[in-house]
Amino acid sequence: MTARIKFRKRFSFSTLPTNWKVVRLSLDWDGKPILLLSDGKLPAWVSAPPNPPTAHRLIFWEGVTERTITFEQSAGILAVNVQPLEDGWLLSEARGGRATLYNRVGESRESIDLGDAIKDVQTTADGKIWVSYFDEGVYGGGIGAQQGLVCFDAAGTPIFKYFDFAEQNKLPFIDDCYALNVAGNEETWLSYYSAFPLVSIKNFQLDRAWKDFGCMHGAFGITSDAVIFPKCYTRLNGEKSQLFRRTLTASPETERIEAVDQDEIVIDRFLRATGRGSHFFIWTELALYEMD
Repeated sequence: MTARIKFRKRFSFSTLPTNWKVVRLSLDWDGKPILLLSDGKLPAWVSAPPNPPTAHRLIFWEGVTERTITFEQSAGILAVNVQPLEDGWLLSEARGGRATLYNRVGESRESIDLGDAIKDVQTTADGKIWVSYFDEGVYGGGIGAQQGLVCFDAAGTPIFKYFDFAEQNKLPFIDDCYALNVAGNEETWLSYYSAFPLVSIKNFQLDRAWKDFGCMHGAFGITSDAVIFPKCYTRLNGEKSQLFRRTLTASPETERIEAVDQDEIVIDRFLRATGRGSHFFIWTELALYEMD
């Protein structure tokens, strides 16, 4: 059985200068898109180019107004994530743990260490920094070692670590965090190996958990009774992309989703997806789309 879900175009990449390439799509606290770009003609899915970019730029929205800034002193770094933090921005790299704090107009202020092998970073309006790690971080020597998920305060001090939380709640430990969804100041969802539970955390306490929910590829959106997510182990830059809806019940059921645009044209290939709370976006070579 296949259901159709409509996605509306939010941004066309044809409007960008030819030397600006999107390297990361994130969402802010309100579910609005944040596009991190670098100079250079590289495929959108390449997160660690062999030649470091000359600059990083940011496209974001204040209400309905599109804004663009350039991060100073960002040449040469391999930034893979950007999030709002307090009254500025947090620009972070996957390897080495370096994260730089910028003010609202892109002027650098200071750096903090978030740990090596970062998979995702999502912040909250009250100043929390949630960081997930892939396997080289879990089995490495940085802050994320053994944890897989750490929450920091705005100064970069860890205030929550997943290993002790999992042990206390008899949950599997994280080998590799596949997908993170920080839905608000108090609510965080995650999916990880081993072996793909879906866990909901509220105020650093266990809310709900499905211990064998199943694999989700990098991102998911949460509706009132289900999650929307890309198929796991799909090469999103080449193969036809597949979306699924899985219910949040004691015995979850799954159905395939067909994404269509405002003209009912099927969107069957996309590069990446991202979600925060109920907000869910997919990103093709030509445009950015938001799920209605």
